[in-house]
Amino acid sequence: MKRILIILLVLFYAAPSHAQDYTPPTWANLANTLIRFNALDITQDAVIDDYGAITECDLFKAYHGDDFKWNSVRGAMRDSIAQHIATFPTTSGYATQLQLDHYDFQNKIYRLTKKSAVQRVNDFVVYQSDGNFCGTAVKNIPHSFSAVLDTPVTFDGLPLNAQDAEALAKRMADAGNPDKIIYTRFNLRITYIDPIRHAEVKGENNGFTRPKNAAVIRLDSHLDSIDFYEDAAMTKLIYTYRPSTL
Repeated sequence: MKRILIILLVLFYAAPSHAQDYTPPTWANLANTLIRFNALDITQDAVIDDYGAITECDLFKAYHGDDFKWNSVRGAMRDSIAQHIATFPTTSGYATQLQLDHYDFQNKIYRLTKKSAVQRVNDFVVYQSDGNFCGTAVKNIPHSFSAVLDTPVTFDGLPLNAQDAEALAKRMADAGNPDKIIYTRFNLRITYIDPIRHAEVKGENNGFTRPKNAAVIRLDSHLDSIDFYEDAAMTKLIYTYRPSTL
């Protein structure tokens, strides 16, 4: 009992995440975002249990099998949420890879390949899993999330002069990246999430349902910027694209 009290104190006073950062779209971060937008009903034990599995796996494994100890953990998690909810993420930094094609000398653009070109994109999946996590099947928190932009985005390539483009190509070749892969992060600001409805059938929780599509949770989002890096660690920024505000 002494050990569980120490763990609960650590959980309650855990340092919150930095809300101003573009947080990676992990399942735990997205679960916290759902809570921040009041889209997830954590008063339901089945929901808070799945939340514990996603965000506090070690605690879940250690105590979920004991009804009485786990009920104390439930209370501590709800208290921790109440304390830290204002810091839960309202942004997401979705990382992906794109590929450069040929340099356009006339327009001074290092163009993306046809497969990589961003043409009027306004809907893309930022996280998806099979629903299994921490040794359990998570049924009450969605496991597929799609960002839907308020304005479609089009981006053909990196606007670089010929000298900078040549230097970039050389650095990529020297780094063992002859395919000219660039590492890209879409910096999203989430504006709204439709509340998730839970169905009760014969007294048993039947999982989450949605008015339209129960498979994918829609994150209404605004694109603040797109960052392009030449390295997988995303430390060498090439260019930042910011959508026009006109």
